[in-house]
Parts: sequence; C-alpha cells; structure tokens
Amino acid sequence: MSTDPRPTPLAGLKVLDFGQFIAIPFCTLWLSWLGAEVIVVESRRRMTSRTAPPYAEGLKGDPNASGYFNSLYSGKKSCTVDMTTAAGREVVRRLASKVDVMVDNYSTGVLEKLGIGYDVLSKLNPKLVMLSNGAFGRYGPMRNARGLHSAVNLFSGVADVTGYAGGEPRLLGGCIPDPLSGTYSGFALMAAIRHCRRTGHGQFIDVAMYEAMMTLIPEAVIDYSMNGHEPERIGNRDIARAPHGIFRCRDDDSWIALSVHSDEEWAAMCAAIGKADWADDASLRNVAGRIEHVHRLELALEAWTRSVALKDAVDLLQSAGIAAAPVLRNDELLHDEQLIERGLVVTIDHPIVGPRRQLGLPWRMDSFGIDYRRAPLLGEHTREILTGLAGVSDAEYDQLDADGVLA
Repeated sequence: MSTDPRPTPLAGLKVLDFGQFIAIPFCTLWLSWLGAEVIVVESRRRMTSRTAPPYAEGLKGDPNASGYFNSLYSGKKSCTVDMTTAAGREVVRRLASKVDVMVDNYSTGVLEKLGIGYDVLSKLNPKLVMLSNGAFGRYGPMRNARGLHSAVNLFSGVADVTGYAGGEPRLLGGCIPDPLSGTYSGFALMAAIRHCRRTGHGQFIDVAMYEAMMTLIPEAVIDYSMNGHEPERIGNRDIARAPHGIFRCRDDDSWIALSVHSDEEWAAMCAAIGKADWADDASLRNVAGRIEHVHRLELALEAWTRSVALKDAVDLLQSAGIAAAPVLRNDELLHDEQLIERGLVVTIDHPIVGPRRQLGLPWRMDSFGIDYRRAPLLGEHTREILTGLAGVSDAEYDQLDADGVLA
C-alpha cells in the first residue's frame, strides 16, 4: 500500500472501465495509481480477466486469487452489473452520465448494440471522454475484424522486420501490442481530459492497436515508403553498432545483453576482458569493420561470455563503461537490486492472497505522489458506486440485487 502523503495528479477523476485482457486494464492501472477513481464494470455471469492464471497456491479458480487480475486491476473498484439485462444497461447509462472518462476494448459495435455507445452517452454527458481500443480501430475496412496480440503484431509490420538474417518473420513477444497501445491510450486520455477542462467538450478517441505497434518501426516504414527498400531481418544486431546483441554466459539459461556504441568503447571492452589482440585487429578498429565482420566477432565474443558467470560479465563490462545488463525472466525482475533501489518494485497486500510484488510506475514525480492500492474483490464496491455515484436509492439497489441485475 502507498504511504506517500503527497496528492496524486489525477485525484477526483472518475473512469468507467470496460477493459478486457491487457490493453485497457494496463491503461487504467496507471490511471488508478495516479489517483483516478477507476470503476471496473464486471459480472459474475461472464468473467474474463478473473479467470486468467496464475492463481495463488491452493486457490485455483477463485476469482479473487488470479495473479493476472490482481496485478492489472490494482487500485481499482469493482462494480458488478449484468449488462445483458435492460435494467443493467440503464445502470451503466446512469454511471456514464456521472464520470469523466469511459474506456473499452470490446469488439467493434458491442457497446452500440447494448445502447451504451458514444452516440447515446455523449448526449447524457457532453463532457464525457470516451476511448475505444481495438485491434484495427473502429473505422475503415477492417473495423469489424477481430484480433489479439499475434494478429496485431503481424498486421503492424513489426513481425516482418523481426527475425534472424535469412530467416522468416517472427512474432515479437505475445503481449507487447497490449501495454504499448494501453500506454498510447493513457497519453491520448490525458490530452483529451486537458482539452475538456479548457473547453467543456468531451470527445471520442479511436485507438487501433496495430497503428500503435507500427511506431516501433518508423525507420522501416519511412525507408520503404520513400525508397522502396524492403527491410532486412538482422536478429539482435544493430545497423550502426557492433557488437550489439544477446550472448550466452557460463551457467544454464543465463544471457547478457550488451552494446558497444563507439570505437572508444570497443577499445575499453577489449582491455577489460583481456583481449588486446582484438583491439589490435585493424579490421575491427572502427564500427564499419566490426559490422562487416560481425559474424566472426560474435562467435569470438560468445566464446568469452560462455566462460564467465553472468554477474561477473555484467559487472566487468559496466565498470568499463559498456552498456551491459542481464537478460531477466519476469520473476527475476521483481528481485533485481537496481529496480528495487529505484522504487520500481512495489509490494501490495491483498486480503485473499497476501502481499505480492509487482512492477509499479516507471517514473517519479517531484510534486505528486503515487497511490498503490490492492485490486478489488469481486463486486466489493457495487453498493458504494451505485448509491453514491449513480444516485440509486437503497430500495432500488435492493430490488436490482433481488432481480439478479447486480450479479
């Protein structure tokens, strides 16, 4: 839990969250930590995020024990509403009329079919900022196409430039499109909120995940658009630096990432690892030569890294001023001394699964605090939200509950 006494930058902002899986939940995770009141609308009749593993030991299937949910929904509030019912949809409309922001990443047309699309809600709440995040956006010829991370990766073109030299295109990580488009969604919301506070006007924001993903490869897009050059796949190498890549170290499944930026760094690295003969090799003294002979260079370098323990290799190269770091698994990140010292790793206590580490916001603020809080239990805040924000009376709430609308 956060103990930072400073105010949060988004205190008072109310967000209605219909996010599924990673993209929008990641976006609103950051908003909640920045102080926004994020209200997750969910239902026991159709749970998605709460059914995702891993679960806490001995609690498999418990909707309050999903590590996936508890990480991505930290700091949010849970309001259960069955939107398949007319009364449930009316509850959502009442909520939407009271919030500042509404976000979703359903398939195109879902909210419109339910009668809670922007065309309806903007009339109830002209200041509403609504953002919809979809694989291919809500307009254009592919608006009705559905796609998860792999399809987004492929259509963005990133897969086409990813892979080893002479090999086939490769997918660049399963979930990368989601937090990337979620980050862009957060940035777009900040701009729209600022605009609304200045003008009093809300707006609809259409985020296409594949377009967000394309920003990873601007050079390839520009080179092809202007020069007609097909991008070449070069694995972990770099077009302007060598050596640059990931190399196996002595122990099982241990790898080091390193990059030499200049001829001076090359000389420093050779001296640090005791390879004066490399520095004396005229063919490797400048970056052009090292790139030309990169295959030979990589084989020689990996012969050295395979003889050294990962930590020793990292310490030695960093002390020589070389950009080098261990390649870590997800669980190892949470125990990395540098990340812990920088305050990126936070521990959040949960009433069902206990204290758990996770990565927090990747920045600090001089004037504002960050509010790290636990994920909500299923339906924990339904009465609070509906009676306090939506204006539902206690009697009406009890009737909705009895009718199964709040399941």
